Amino acid sequence: MDLPRILIISTVGGKATDIANKIGGKNISNQEDIVYYLWDINNKYYTSQVLLCATENPSINIPTEGVEALLIHHDPLADNAERNLDQWSSLISSLSKADVLLLTCNIIPNMDIKDKVIAWCINKKFELVELQQNSIEKLECDSEHNTYGIERIIEALHAHTWPNIVLKGKPSNVEETEPDISQVEKKLENIQLTRNPSERLDIESVLDGLMGGEDADFGELFSQLMAMKEHAASLPTNERRIAAEQLVTAFWKAMGGDPSEIDD
Repeated sequence: MDLPRILIISTVGGKATDIANKIGGKNISNQEDIVYYLWDINNKYYTSQVLLCATENPSINIPTEGVEALLIHHDPLADNAERNLDQWSSLISSLSKADVLLLTCNIIPNMDIKDKVIAWCINKKFELVELQQNSIEKLECDSEHNTYGIERIIEALHAHTWPNIVLKGKPSNVEETEPDISQVEKKLENIQLTRNPSERLDIESVLDGLMGGEDADFGELFSQLMAMKEHAASLPTNERRIAAEQLVTAFWKAMGGDPSEIDD
């Protein structure tokens, strides 16, 4: 099946398939210790179909072609926790360029262990997602409208630009056109980025130019994301962060949000 893939692996028995089920995958086959699920993504902005591949056997040959997201579930409190994770080190290294990298675990009450897990995530460029929260962290998440657990996993995967994405909100008789990446790069290069985070990139003028000077709906804005992402990847980290902040604001406004709600 020629679909983009999400690989789910686990150092804990039964957890990879459990996460695949909770995400919403539908079991379609079992082959050589890998369980395959079909996941139909259908949110406010687009639809897509993704293949979930779940396994807990690091000894088998796991296909990595087409994998765009890697999700690892790990128990850092278990005996031999580091050795359990090291069994997957070769696979993790081979997928270090995947667009979505998530490490999930249950709540970590020991702060020394949690600090080690966070350091590992920073080193490997993974996002840490705890499947549970203590009462204080849960209150903070609720008050700041943040998500955690399975909800955060789904949110992170929905934010990815899947190659077979079908945007909503466009008439079926309107022909889709690929964004002109060279045009996007030229417009972005004409804006002087600085290393001062207080000076904001005027991304709105870029988007206005790309959209013909008219107010863009979310679908139109989303269709330009890949072109802007390819250009931003070549920027230094600090400048890329500034550009990302401006894109977030532009998307928020396109969804009808008040920019003041996300200002520092």
